[in-house]
Amino acid sequence: MHSKMRKIVLFVALLFGSLAYAAEYTPSTVPDPKKAGQEFYVSNPDNILSAEDVSFLNRCAQDLEKQTKVELCVVAIGSIGEADAFDFSYELFQRWGIGGKNKNTGVLILFVLDSHDLQIRTGTGIEGVLTDAKCSKTMHEDMFPSFRAGNYGEGLCLGALRIYEICTDGEAPEELLNMKSVTNRGKYASSNDEEDKALGMVGMVVGGMAVLFFLIAIWKPRAKCPNCKKRKGKMIKDEIIERATYSHGGNGIRYYKCKKCGHEWSKPYTTSKLTHSSSSGGGSSWSGGGHSGGSWGGGSTSGGGAGGRW
Repeated sequence: MHSKMRKIVLFVALLFGSLAYAAEYTPSTVPDPKKAGQEFYVSNPDNILSAEDVSFLNRCAQDLEKQTKVELCVVAIGSIGEADAFDFSYELFQRWGIGGKNKNTGVLILFVLDSHDLQIRTGTGIEGVLTDAKCSKTMHEDMFPSFRAGNYGEGLCLGALRIYEICTDGEAPEELLNMKSVTNRGKYASSNDEEDKALGMVGMVVGGMAVLFFLIAIWKPRAKCPNCKKRKGKMIKDEIIERATYSHGGNGIRYYKCKKCGHEWSKPYTTSKLTHSSSSGGGSSWSGGGHSGGSWGGGSTSGGGAGGRW
């Protein structure tokens, strides 16, 4: 009985601990991607974005800064609690100093999952090019449709690509477009150019193979239902209780539902601690340590840009 009681107490503790979707961040607690290295531009502490999304966004920001000196930062987090999204993005922009010093050519995209908030903040030096109206149009036409369909990474990638196009006053290079199939929009395909068609086909094939390998890698057999004993359990939610660090592993809880009898249950799990890596294409955009680190340019904002909820 004593052992059974301990199990019940542990289960209740894990259940209540999982009710919070993610940590509530403040501008001072959002992980700065530049701490991992100068080539990092994406803060993704709750793993809302996939490795493919992070890789695309980092590459997009790298190319944009190389061409125009515009620093693009993308932050995707689960919650900011009751904080106002505009104030949060403004303070975060100023705290990090996104954009070149004195030039102030920084852009911050802040995505908050639980409140469905999106903010695009611009530095004072880029407001004439990336106007408030263009920021608003980018949000409503390029990003919100994907967000409403639950495709958060897709929406952020499309928004970053549109900002790239606006800041460079032209089309993004084919190499960048082909990194992610969703960004290879129809307007870039020429019906009279066989070479463009061939490149597009190659991109589709490569993208399809990547998706196939990804699905194979993550596929797992159905979980066994503790009620009907059939392997019909499907995971319906994965909650992160504590994120892994370099000193210890993480833990979470997965929720399942049986497709046969409808029974629901949950299982706690643990993850390995982080390891140092020099790659910029990982799913987590920041992993405190293992790099020489970098810094933003020291820019500021007057509050330009746009914001809203999808």
